[in-house]
Amino acid sequence: MLHMTVDSILQQTAYPAFEVIVVDDGSTDGSCDRYRDTTDPVTVVAGENLGVPRARNLGAKHAQGDYVVFLDAHCTVSANWLDLFVDALEQPSVAIVGPSFSRLGEDEPRGCGMTWVDDKLHTAWFEPQDIKPPYEVPFTPGGCQAFRLATFNELGRFDEGLTKWGYQDIEICLRAWLLGYRVMVNPDSRVAHHFRDKRNFDVPDEGVLYNYLWIIHKHFSSRRIRRCIRAIEEYPNLEKTIDRLYESDLFAVRAEMEAVRVHDDDWFFRAFIPDLR
Repeated sequence: MLHMTVDSILQQTAYPAFEVIVVDDGSTDGSCDRYRDTTDPVTVVAGENLGVPRARNLGAKHAQGDYVVFLDAHCTVSANWLDLFVDALEQPSVAIVGPSFSRLGEDEPRGCGMTWVDDKLHTAWFEPQDIKPPYEVPFTPGGCQAFRLATFNELGRFDEGLTKWGYQDIEICLRAWLLGYRVMVNPDSRVAHHFRDKRNFDVPDEGVLYNYLWIIHKHFSSRRIRRCIRAIEEYPNLEKTIDRLYESDLFAVRAEMEAVRVHDDDWFFRAFIPDLR
């Protein structure tokens, strides 16, 4: 699937100058070997089981262009997909742009942007809207997220306080909104994504729970934090995970965020998810 993804980028991208950076985060299947000596604009960067936030940040450190797109390694892209992102990102207020997604091998249905549906922060897709793109959404998922590289760095990059997997894409969208930027989608840029029915890799539930708790404590008011914790109080290892969280630098991170943000979480929920206020 990595080969499929890279081939799709090379074949479908009309943007005049681009590079592909493959982050090999400790793979053992030899899938990256093809790109270690190639005339294609492909560079392999080695990680050591860093996990998603750190691996993506590592890739961005090697990016040489004005824009950076984070794309999962099991996707195909539509023609002129990059041009549509760049058009939106030329607006200085826009921090992140995403495409519409479909299942690999299927054109429909498509999802374009996401929202939260409950205090457990479960997400649901939006269908593409019949309005002129690009347009605003609360979140665009990490299967494909485009940034100006300078803005990505100004945002603070993906949050390395998170564990290896879970919520890193949602957190950076929320952070962008709270810092006064906008998150948008263009459904005319299409990504077909392999959605696994079952993961073939291990994701510890405690790590995902930690990331949930990190986000709510970093960005939410104490009242909303209590609401969220009540929503997950039946989860195993909750108390243990909270203890671990409180031993981290979380509260320093929260203070830094509060010092620079333009909006608070109440503004965000009023603007985008009033049903969860």
